[in-house]
Amino acid sequence: MEEPIEPPHGGKCLLRVVNGAKALDFKLADLKRVFYEYNRVIRGTGYYLKPVHKVYKNVKGSRRVYEYYGRYWWKLVRVNWGVRYVYVGRIKPLDVKVNPPGNPLEGLSLIREGWDVIIKCSDYEKFSEVFKGYKVVREL
Repeated sequence: MEEPIEPPHGGKCLLRVVNGAKALDFKLADLKRVFYEYNRVIRGTGYYLKPVHKVYKNVKGSRRVYEYYGRYWWKLVRVNWGVRYVYVGRIKPLDVKVNPPGNPLEGLSLIREGWDVIIKCSDYEKFSEVFKGYKVVREL
């Protein structure tokens, strides 16, 4: 009797958006402006808000960037060699009185490979407007 073949990616449906990073960079540029302005307003609190968290990995000779969109809070800590950012969490610290801006990409997670974006089918359904007009192919 033959063994069943594992579906690719543990059974997850993944899509590749060809050149999708260009569309994402355009959207992210607008988002960063809003977050930079917010961070300027809360500068005195010692906290910093980022709209995206990135993890860099080399996989089979190519660089992949795993991106997670949301609201990520960091605390600036002074050390003898400069400033260090310490991750605080996704919930607004009590010291920060001004409400943060919304993030229209909140909940999106993806992988960048060069100019292509690899995204879960469920995330693509939610955020398809960002990638409108770009070629989409199923990842095997």
